Amino acid sequence: MSNRSKDVHVSHAETLPPLPKIDWSLINQKAPTVVDLGNPSKETPLPKADVVVITWTVAEWSALDHVFVNSDTTRTTSSKAFHKEWSYRANEDSSFEGYYLWGYYRMVKITNQNGKELDVLLWKASAHLAHPPYGKGLEKMVEVILEESKPSQLYTIGTAGGASVNECLGDAVFTNCGVVKIEQDPDSEKSKEKYEANEYLEGATVSCDTWFPSMDLFKQVEENLLFKLDQVVTMEELNEVLYETIHNPEKGNPAWEGTCTIEDFINEAIDPKNLGSPKGLDKKDVPMLTTDYYYIATPEDGDKYAALEMDDTVVGIVAKRMGVDCVMVRNISDPVVPFVKKDGKPFADGLRNAFSGGIYEHFGFYSSMNGAILTWATIAADNNL
Repeated sequence: MSNRSKDVHVSHAETLPPLPKIDWSLINQKAPTVVDLGNPSKETPLPKADVVVITWTVAEWSALDHVFVNSDTTRTTSSKAFHKEWSYRANEDSSFEGYYLWGYYRMVKITNQNGKELDVLLWKASAHLAHPPYGKGLEKMVEVILEESKPSQLYTIGTAGGASVNECLGDAVFTNCGVVKIEQDPDSEKSKEKYEANEYLEGATVSCDTWFPSMDLFKQVEENLLFKLDQVVTMEELNEVLYETIHNPEKGNPAWEGTCTIEDFINEAIDPKNLGSPKGLDKKDVPMLTTDYYYIATPEDGDKYAALEMDDTVVGIVAKRMGVDCVMVRNISDPVVPFVKKDGKPFADGLRNAFSGGIYEHFGFYSSMNGAILTWATIAADNNL
């Protein structure tokens, strides 16, 4: 099963368009300025920063780099050249020996509303709640980042599942709080290990209530810079997603063939007609649901959660413990899918989850660009630092 801790699909790299160049002049702004950090070793402590932005998968990393570092060129899903431009900070904690937990980083400068140049540390995380050593490794990674870079603000950004049909593919939600739900029915030795490692986090909550970012630039950014998902999400492409879902040799099931049509999966959140105006959504005080497994929203979840993802609440817990303001930004890469077919009958066992994963794999690269641009917008609009 695909999940948000893994990467997006790349087989369509040559048939779907690249992320476009970003024309900052459309909103009378300039691209972030890259800071030359020299050639730090993997043991060199991180540079001091005003703001840290953490992201996770390689596709999210690529979109982050595209927006903050290389916005003057296009970017395909298969691009890897940018990797070598980033520095690596190695794990030096003997209690996590053998794990590549820390991550890759770059620094840029962004001028905020007060005219101050902010040092913004961009971080591609290697630790993850769903991978060994699970929650403790994730917490330690965040501690290292905050101890060394000493930021005032921390953003955790990336892909997410929608909580209701009101969050469309390509939108991005912003919230300041979260709650953790741990998988509690281990069906293998691996999931048992994960459960035992993460059990201490079950039901944990956080509310980062001392600051929330300004959304003053959202209207300009939404109208001029966000990637419109209707450019890639067409009925033809959705049919291709369904076909690949059924015939995937690892995750598909030939018995699903003929049990439904793509129209059975179309709702407000994924209908191509609704994807031409992506937006940033203010979900302040609505908790993010953080899980250590791929969870799809139920009908009861829409009013309870901002979105569904796999790290943020734990990051927020560490940030609050260390006195750093934190906001959670999640682009909707796999919107909530219908619970029954158009005729009211249930989908074949496993098909709904697999199709949701297919949407994420095909389109998460594009929705990630929107989350990154809206994150830039709130840093540029800041008037606190």
